[in-house]
Amino acid sequence: MKFIFSIVLICFGLSLSANDIPEKLKVYENQLTWSGVGRVNIIGGNHRLCSGALISDTYILTAAHCVINEKTGNAHEPNRIQFSAGWGNEGASAYGQAKNVFIHQKYKTSNIINDKIVSADLAIIELSMPMKANGIKPYAFHKSPINKQNIYIASYVESSSLAVIKKEECNIIERKNKIIITSCSVDFGASGAPIFIWEDSQFKIASIISAKQVLGKINVSLGVSLERPFNELISQIFEINDASEIKFFKESLIN
Repeated sequence: MKFIFSIVLICFGLSLSANDIPEKLKVYENQLTWSGVGRVNIIGGNHRLCSGALISDTYILTAAHCVINEKTGNAHEPNRIQFSAGWGNEGASAYGQAKNVFIHQKYKTSNIINDKIVSADLAIIELSMPMKANGIKPYAFHKSPINKQNIYIASYVESSSLAVIKKEECNIIERKNKIIITSCSVDFGASGAPIFIWEDSQFKIASIISAKQVLGKINVSLGVSLERPFNELISQIFEINDASEIKFFKESLIN
């Protein structure tokens, strides 16, 4: 999917005038802010670009359909999955190779977008090595149920001549069961991208982009709730079933 908000990562020149310095540093600050958002790449074959976000030094949260082989219905082999974090005009700030990939057990490949498919469209990629280079930091989770409030999406543009990260500020239109419908207009490249809420002076992940859709005449995006579906995925992977233990696990991921 593709993004419709834009923070262009500008390369620093060899010499800066006094007037240029504040603006350049501001751009660099933005680059660090979004450096935990990265590109999920499948090596070999004709696969679309997806996005993902660091939720710990070794775990990436993304959409299930980004890492699944549509022919077999199973996850791609980990050695075919790479994560490029903080991608800019000079390349990625860091690269990660997948060690394991976990798909929500209720997710099934389909050409039809429906509530059942979208609500399970979650996956976690475990990296072979912790990703700590160049100031890259994982994101915490928004703790409360996501309501009708301002949200932000950060993603990558597919097949762009410039590797730019784009951001859009938009709103939640409706919550429907385990689905979040937003006013964010997205395209190819945004699958698996984090939906952020500004909380406690930082951006926290509240949802993950699964699909784009048209509601009436309005382009909208569909996000996966990170309440029950994500808890189900954690239980599936780590065999944690107690609600308090799941909450502790989520809060301790970035520590």
